[in-house]
Amino acid sequence: MPVSSEELWKTISDKYLELWNIPNCIGSIDGKHIRIQCPNKSGSAFYNFKAYLSIVLLAVADADGLFITVDVGDYGRNSDGGVLRNSAFGRNLQQGTLNIPDPKKLPADEDDCTPFPYFFVGDEAFPLQRHIMRPYPRRELTNERRIFNYRISRARKSEECAFGMLASKFRILGTAIACKPNKADAV
Repeated sequence: MPVSSEELWKTISDKYLELWNIPNCIGSIDGKHIRIQCPNKSGSAFYNFKAYLSIVLLAVADADGLFITVDVGDYGRNSDGGVLRNSAFGRNLQQGTLNIPDPKKLPADEDDCTPFPYFFVGDEAFPLQRHIMRPYPRRELTNERRIFNYRISRARKSEECAFGMLASKFRILGTAIACKPNKADAV
């Protein structure tokens, strides 16, 4: 995975603006449940909301659908927000050690506008934070919010495509992995 630097984040942000028309976006974040067979004496730790046993692959992709960082191995019962909080990436994000550039003005802003922070886009399962943008809840949509959600959804397509390419290339991810969870993490 590439080492995070201000130059890398700015390059990714420029590509998101060019391809997906969303400024200051530096990545799309999501979790994928990888099906596993039931480990001995695991209880409900691996049982997820989709009603099967899994480990979670948390990943961040750039605008082209290439993975920037991955973290695998959290329990399937944990939400994407919980997996993010437990991951090395999430800890580095909270501690401010990812070398994310200082905020900059959005393209259509006037000279006296406050700079806007760089951010990752995620779905509703992620918390709204300084560097994580998520869509508005569906029950509170106005026309402006619907347009915003559409833009966020477009930016998230890079992550969905990355997971799709991963699953099609590595067919084992489409079946239940029949080994212990630590071996499944390695797979």
